Amino acid sequence: MKSRGLGDDIAKITKATGIKAVVDKVSEVTGVPCGCDERQEKLNKWFPKKGTLTKDEHEFLEYFFDNYNGTKLKDARERDVLYSIYNRVNKANEQPTSCSPCLKRIVENLRTKLNEY
Repeated sequence: MKSRGLGDDIAKITKATGIKAVVDKVSEVTGVPCGCDERQEKLNKWFPKKGTLTKDEHEFLEYFFDNYNGTKLKDARERDVLYSIYNRVNKANEQPTSCSPCLKRIVENLRTKLNEY
């Protein structure tokens, strides 16, 4: 699985070094959940990898592409969210415009990122 952020990187390291197995055993014996999955998701959200989508962005884009007819957005807010995701993932600073070719380029880039998720 491709790393989505710092949480995934730490999870891979703890598994490879055997730390995760020890934590799981201690959790099993004590009956106290380790909280690893929640911590991993938080770290991925706070420190995502460049070029990858966060879980929330992924969910938004799945919904968007399930409902996008390929020609028109619902409203300016939807356009702004697309630009925001595009800028964060691509470390860009594109400003939302009404330019159709510009929006098409943004949408196709995000479709590619979604498919890579």
